Amino acid sequence: MAFEIGKDDTLLSLPHGEASQGLASLIEGCRRTLWLRLPLLDGLTADSAVCDAIKTLAISSERVDIRILFDSQEAAIRDGHRLIHLARRLPSRLQLRQTQQDDRDELACHAIGDGTGLFEAKGWPRPARIHLCGHRLPQAPRLARDFQTIWERAGGNPELRELKL
Repeated sequence: MAFEIGKDDTLLSLPHGEASQGLASLIEGCRRTLWLRLPLLDGLTADSAVCDAIKTLAISSERVDIRILFDSQEAAIRDGHRLIHLARRLPSRLQLRQTQQDDRDELACHAIGDGTGLFEAKGWPRPARIHLCGHRLPQAPRLARDFQTIWERAGGNPELRELKL
């Protein structure tokens, strides 16, 4: 499912079972930025293909900007989540923030790659549709502006920090 971010404006509809692979494809196409907005840290982002793609992007350059914004972390803290462990190992490359109560949106689930690539699964974990597009204008830039606004108000979650004794 390879495509080029910024050039391919074909809108792909994915079945639910291919959501993680679609997200991994978007991440693999990223070169500079990945902004991921999730209702919760769950199986979509715990998938090995997604985590491996994020890790590869994170170590590809010191200038890469990976931001993950989520509403709820309860299950991730209780059960463990690969992204939490990855963020602890690469804190300068991968940032996790939790939304403020007023900014939470259980329908918001999307990833924006390099400003124009878009993975969207509105309503995750039971989305009506899942879309993937390498060049989604004007929707991706609009979602990126909204993401940036919410990101500035969001904060780190102390429960996600590693306690070293």
